[in-house]
Amino acid sequence: MDPDTFKYGDPGTLVTGIVFTFQATFEVLKKAVLAKKNFVISHERMFWDHIDDVGTTKHDKPLEVTGTLETDPVMVAKRKFCEENGLVVWRFHNRQHILRPDPIMAGLTAKLGWQDHVVDVQGQMIGIAYSIPETTLKQVARHVASSLGSRNVRVIGDPNLLVKRVGLGAHKLIEILKPLQTCDVVLMSEPQDCDAFPYLRDAIALGLPNPQGLIAVTHERFEEWAEESAPAWLMPLVPEVPIEWIPSNDPYWVLPLKAT
Repeated sequence: MDPDTFKYGDPGTLVTGIVFTFQATFEVLKKAVLAKKNFVISHERMFWDHIDDVGTTKHDKPLEVTGTLETDPVMVAKRKFCEENGLVVWRFHNRQHILRPDPIMAGLTAKLGWQDHVVDVQGQMIGIAYSIPETTLKQVARHVASSLGSRNVRVIGDPNLLVKRVGLGAHKLIEILKPLQTCDVVLMSEPQDCDAFPYLRDAIALGLPNPQGLIAVTHERFEEWAEESAPAWLMPLVPEVPIEWIPSNDPYWVLPLKAT
């Protein structure tokens, strides 16, 4: 099923302004209304699951528990807010990922400042890696955190591991198996704690030459830079319509090791 559909609102609505965002969270929707913009283009899901419609979860299989969120109070409140404020939400996911160059990877690369270190690779979900000046895993992780403006960077591997090649992956273990074998470390977003992390721990404990390390960031900080750059290419097509990017931002806050 194609996720790139209108998620809420009347497609015939007169557009007063456009917002690009990584995810149409309620906070983003409120900011769009305050900015007097009624058309929200969201890369990720408005209603949380993969199919992302108002009957969300009832079409997704397999399910551990069947059901629907249609009458859930969060779902109802979010839909009511959109209706009361005349918002239209459209998802721009699959079609954005097939653009060449992929604006998600281009945005991430620019934020990292690694434009001159891109290496094309074949047979992987994400077809690039980075060949960077040799440095430690700890320093690479610090660079990722500062470049992407995130406190939510998690790392597996020896902090003193020397890194020269950084691979890229999406969200699942199956999507990072190949780059883990060809790179010193893989940078990925929103990994599943039940597969990627324990796999790396076992592999490192076994003393195998690969894999050696993993750097994990939130989904937002990995991908939302494409939405940051999107207004620039859309503005010439509809110069009469105001357009802006509203970031979704990191969803987590982190406790310090010691109470303050």
